[in-house]
Amino acid sequence: MKITRFCWGVELSRAVKYLGLYGLVMSVIGVIGAVLLFALPSILGLHQDADPNLLGGLYGGAVFFLLINIGWFIFSHILFERNRNNDIEGVKTMIKIGSYIIVSLQPIYFAILLIIGLGMGIVGVIVIAIGVVFLIFASLLLHGIRTNSQGKVKIWIIVQFVFFGLALFASIPGLGVRYGLLEMIILCLSFMYFKGMVIVHYNIMLENDRTMNMEIADGMNKETSMDTTMKTKHREFSNPMSDNPPPYAAVV
Repeated sequence: MKITRFCWGVELSRAVKYLGLYGLVMSVIGVIGAVLLFALPSILGLHQDADPNLLGGLYGGAVFFLLINIGWFIFSHILFERNRNNDIEGVKTMIKIGSYIIVSLQPIYFAILLIIGLGMGIVGVIVIAIGVVFLIFASLLLHGIRTNSQGKVKIWIIVQFVFFGLALFASIPGLGVRYGLLEMIILCLSFMYFKGMVIVHYNIMLENDRTMNMEIADGMNKETSMDTTMKTKHREFSNPMSDNPPPYAAVV
């Protein structure tokens, strides 16, 4: 199977291999970061002078970040192994689960933006406006995946490409926000992973619809062929009596 929409004919196995490897690498980095965050108060010697609430926040954030990345590692490992074992149905299931996770997290993130924007004046209004726009499209994607609506998923993908293009355009020196090389690499890789997961799922939806339509068409062709065969056999073996039988003399 090829990812023909938005991926220029990349094979499914190749795209899934990238998703699995990226998830494995980034989750390992995330686990290391969480461990360092957990050890940060000890490294800096903050146990005696630091605010207990601050320490609690650091430890709580570290544990939460650690659990998230452990779950990400497990998911990526299962996805990578199923792809390596050519378990197509298993790969499709994991891609669908990954898409649901991404879709479910987006509304939460943009809802947080709305809350943060409250009470921030003009900047808050801008943050709220951005959060509302993204929340609308995130909800559209969630509804599209849940109802298997390819059109809604496609709209979300196109909008993400537009926003990604604007982010790249803004990174050009002298035109606004300037990203370092590392930030640009992370931006591109993150886009390829999180949006790529949904793009792969979108292509799987299209492939499933094509397969179902082909099966329905084959079933209808078989039924038509069987009906034709039965009618032919019926005409061959049927011998209805004539309404005007020949005279007895002609028969004798």
